[in-house]
Amino acid sequence: MDSEKLGNKENKAKEKDLNYKKNNYFKYLFDYSPDFQVILNNKGKIIRVNKVFKEITGKKKRELIGNLIDEFIPEFKKIMTELRDKRIKKKRVTDIEISVNRPGREPLFCELICMAFINKEGEKIIHLSGRDITERKRLQLNLLETDEKLEKKVTKSAKKLKKARSKLNQLKKLSIIGQSVINVAHEIRNPLTTINLIVQYLESIPADNYHAEQLQSIQRNLKRIDKIVFSLLHLFQTSGFNFSYCNVNGIFERLNSTLGHSFPRNIKIVEKYGSNIPQGWFDSACLEQVFLNIIFNAIQAMPKGGELYITTSFDPAKNVIMIEFKDTGIGIPEENLKKILKPYFTTFKGGTGLGLTISRNIVRKHKGTMSIDSKPGEGAIISICLPIKKEREKNRKRDENND
Repeated sequence: MDSEKLGNKENKAKEKDLNYKKNNYFKYLFDYSPDFQVILNNKGKIIRVNKVFKEITGKKKRELIGNLIDEFIPEFKKIMTELRDKRIKKKRVTDIEISVNRPGREPLFCELICMAFINKEGEKIIHLSGRDITERKRLQLNLLETDEKLEKKVTKSAKKLKKARSKLNQLKKLSIIGQSVINVAHEIRNPLTTINLIVQYLESIPADNYHAEQLQSIQRNLKRIDKIVFSLLHLFQTSGFNFSYCNVNGIFERLNSTLGHSFPRNIKIVEKYGSNIPQGWFDSACLEQVFLNIIFNAIQAMPKGGELYITTSFDPAKNVIMIEFKDTGIGIPEENLKKILKPYFTTFKGGTGLGLTISRNIVRKHKGTMSIDSKPGEGAIISICLPIKKEREKNRKRDENND
C-alpha cells in the first residue's frame, strides 16, 4: 500500500516536472520567436508581448501591457470580425496582410495569423503572430512599378511602330503616285510639243486680230501647262541629279546674267557673298532652279518694289554653307507659314504652288535644310544650309595632288 502511494507521488512529481518543462519550452518559443507574438484579452488589450514586438514598436514592456492593440494594428477590428465569421471550434484567421504603426518610423507590413482560444481560467484569449514582409512588399511594389513602366514603354514603342508603318505605307503610296505622275508628265510633253509646233506654224500665217489673239492665248496656256509639267517632274524626281564640284557664288553669278534686264527696276538686289566659300558637291542646275524660285517669290512679294538681300557665308566649325534671302515685301501671315512649303499652296495669282516645295525637295537631296521666317509687313527670310561632304572633299584634294 505504501509502495502504491509512493508510486503515485512519483508520477505526480514527474508530471509536474514535465508541465514545467513544457511551459518553459512554450515560453522560450514565444519570447524568442523571429516573428512578433502578442497575447490579448477578449477586449483587445495587450497581456503579453515578445521581444520582436517591442523592437518593432520601439516601446518597453510596461508601455505595451494594458494598452489596446488598435493603437499599433489599426486593422484589428476588421480581423476580429473575420475571426467571428469563422464557423469552426478553434477559430483561426491566417495570411492577413496588415501594417503595424511605429512611432517616428514608416509602418511595417506584416503577414498575420490570428487565433482565439480559452485558457485554464476560462477566459477568452487572442493570440497574434506576425511575420515582417516589408521587404517582400517593397519588392512587389517595385516589380509592379517596373511592369507599369515596361508596359508604358511597350505601348509607346507600339505607337511609334504603328506611326512608322503608317508613314512607310504613305511613302509607298506617294512613290507609286510620283512614278505615275512622272510617266503622265512625260506622256503629256509629247503632244504638247506637237501642239506647240502647230501653233508656231499658224502664227507664221497672216491672220486677223481675233485669230492672232486666240493663237497668243493658246501659246500662253501651252507655256503654263509646260511649266506645270516641269514642276511635277521636279517635285517627284528621285534620281537624275548631276552632282559635281561647284561654287555657290558662281551659281549666283550665272543667275545675274540669266536675269539680265528682265529684273524689275523697282527692286534692288543687295549681294553679300562670302569670300571664303569653298566648293561643294552639288547639282548646280538644280540649285540654280532653287534660287530662281526663291527670287521670283520675293519679286511677287514686293509688288511696289523693295530690296532683296542675298547673303552667302561659310561655317567651318559645322562645315556648312549658309545662304540667306531676305526681302522687304508684304510678309507671310502666321497661319500660312506652316502651309507655305506644301504642294499647290499659293497666295499669288497664276502661281502653281510648287516652287518652294520643289526647292525644299532639292535642298533635301543635297542633305541640307531650308527654313522660312516671316511676319506680315516685315518681309520674309528664307535660309538654306548646305553641308559639304568631307570624304568627297578629301578625295578631290587627293586626286589633285596625284595630278
